[in-house]
Amino acid sequence: MMWVLLNVCSPNMRRLLTAVGSVSLIAHSGLAQSTRPERTGFRETSSLADVRSFLDSLQRRGAGIRVGILAASPEGRAVPYVIASRPLVSTPAEAKRSGKLVVWLQANIHAGEVEGKEAAQMLLRDLTLGPLRALLDSLVLIVVPIYNTDGNERLGPGQVYRPEQNGPAIVGRNQNGQYLNLNRDYVKMEAPETRGAAVLIERWDPDLFIDLHTTDGSYHGYALTYAPGLNPNASPSGEFARAVLLPQARERLRRLYRTETFSYGNFRNQEPDSLVLGWETYDARPRFGTNWMALRGRVAVLSEGYSHADFRTRITATRRFVREVLGLAAAATSHIHALTAASDRQRPDSVIVRSVLAPPDTQEVIAELTGAAGAGSDGYAPRRRTGVFRRIRMPVYGRFAAARREARPAAYLVPGRLRSVVSLLRAQGIVVERVRTPWRGVVDSFTVDSLVVEPVFEGHRTVRAEGRWRAGRHVAVSPGTFLIRTRQPLGLLASYLLEPASEDGVVTWNLLDRELEVNSAAPIARVASVEGTVTEMVP
Repeated sequence: MMWVLLNVCSPNMRRLLTAVGSVSLIAHSGLAQSTRPERTGFRETSSLADVRSFLDSLQRRGAGIRVGILAASPEGRAVPYVIASRPLVSTPAEAKRSGKLVVWLQANIHAGEVEGKEAAQMLLRDLTLGPLRALLDSLVLIVVPIYNTDGNERLGPGQVYRPEQNGPAIVGRNQNGQYLNLNRDYVKMEAPETRGAAVLIERWDPDLFIDLHTTDGSYHGYALTYAPGLNPNASPSGEFARAVLLPQARERLRRLYRTETFSYGNFRNQEPDSLVLGWETYDARPRFGTNWMALRGRVAVLSEGYSHADFRTRITATRRFVREVLGLAAAATSHIHALTAASDRQRPDSVIVRSVLAPPDTQEVIAELTGAAGAGSDGYAPRRRTGVFRRIRMPVYGRFAAARREARPAAYLVPGRLRSVVSLLRAQGIVVERVRTPWRGVVDSFTVDSLVVEPVFEGHRTVRAEGRWRAGRHVAVSPGTFLIRTRQPLGLLASYLLEPASEDGVVTWNLLDRELEVNSAAPIARVASVEGTVTEMVP
């Protein structure tokens, strides 16, 4: 198979592609369109070479796919992605002209969580050569089946890497070659996989983003749990995911397959008498992929296979869930396009920069009654299973609310010396301009009251800034200052990242460590009007 590079690549990447092509040419092809789990009775998970061989076999059978390289991993492995449609499109412009829904499906970002990788391959087979081909009349599908190639190839015992996961015996490591958790990297963008994905997402602008995972928590009665984007900065696309798409998918799985699913979370306490304390979701910050994509104004779906189910069952549940989500999305193409456009146009007057769990609602949750296993009773603790299930009404903490909200200005000003901040904004796809001529404007400044340095996380001592904005004064703005307007499709994301008090912005990830002092103004300022500015675009 020719591994077609659809995004611009460096000389190093071209050398990598040549090596990948060589591997593909010698890959064993005797078992075309069969995944490694299927060949081994669901005892083993796919290697990177298995995935390449599988994609080769699809192309040899005439599947309508193109294969490209998302990134070179830190250890030099190619991260493949696949474009599937009917007829096949080659460029984002073709996809847009087709009027079809563009869907991004990724798996294996945590390489120990393996069923998504296998389900993604099987779905590609079903969509291109099997019974789901008609869906590709309505969709342009971008699939990243093995996002974390380095982690996938660092094989080890499942009881070490994924002790609460019911097989297979050997799995990959969740972290990438930099030992980063790639599903905590969507704000800081330190991994080549994240940066490559961001480039591809900016070009193809998918309407729907689906991220496939495995739980590692509570014992419950669901084959799969799911979540929309959880950041409380709402958009029309995000509300559609929460209120329409996921409830409809849940109902279809129940009706068609007698499969129970529920919104993702864990019990606050797993002691049988304490289950009534409630069920709680995870996090609102955009360092997580689905939260990041929702904050960009797109429909985002997190899928979490049930780790205590066996490997075959997890693959089946994931495959069925994605299939139903794709079918529902295809049927709602025009509506989702309208929601995407509305999300791009929205101009809220404020941005939520810190979040807190919202008050719960009361729902019935299926719990497996468990006994002590010497590890405690919190939501992630290993427990002794009994096989006895109960439906229990309890508070469900499934949403987040504002803990701190800031007014949104017309634009933010960033000093010309802070190129690292601008580089991150551009990597996110945010439009940045540079002031070309001297300009005077009314500028608000943020006074830092205190700085809290937190424990090491992902190689960072993350920072939390407390402080307040002070009313504007007339200031001369020098040429070379960067200007970031909020009236752009990613303006809400820009505000969230640039606000000094944000719980997951440029301050958090140490981009301003040398600039911040208590009782002094932060270097990022706000302006209520940009009238009269002369600017140029920053590439």
